[in-house]
Amino acid sequence: MRIRPNIFRAGTGPLHAVRPDLPGTVMPGRDVTLVRWEIDPQRAATGLHAHPDHEQFTVVVSGRIETSVDGEVVVLGPGDVCRITPGSSHGATRALGPEVAILVDVFSPPRQDYVVAAFGER
Repeated sequence: MRIRPNIFRAGTGPLHAVRPDLPGTVMPGRDVTLVRWEIDPQRAATGLHAHPDHEQFTVVVSGRIETSVDGEVVVLGPGDVCRITPGSSHGATRALGPEVAILVDVFSPPRQDYVVAAFGER
């Protein structure tokens, strides 16, 4: 098994093609998976989706986003956190304003599909 880094520096991590509409930097852990996303304000909104087996927390690091959770559209800014329960429809996420929005998603249990897509192993 390949040893993965324990430090992920902003702007230096590899971008992994874990979603067709948005590349991100996957940070695998034993009990959770983190993904750091950079959403350019010129990028179209992401698609709506759900994951029945994973709870997700989205933390806005910088910038502002508009997103939908179970049909409710919300605007989130730096320091805001959104909890998405398993099975909830969510997405249609886009950056607001002129700057790139940086988000960190925390998934529990770990997103093995993201880990495999990023690193090619289970």
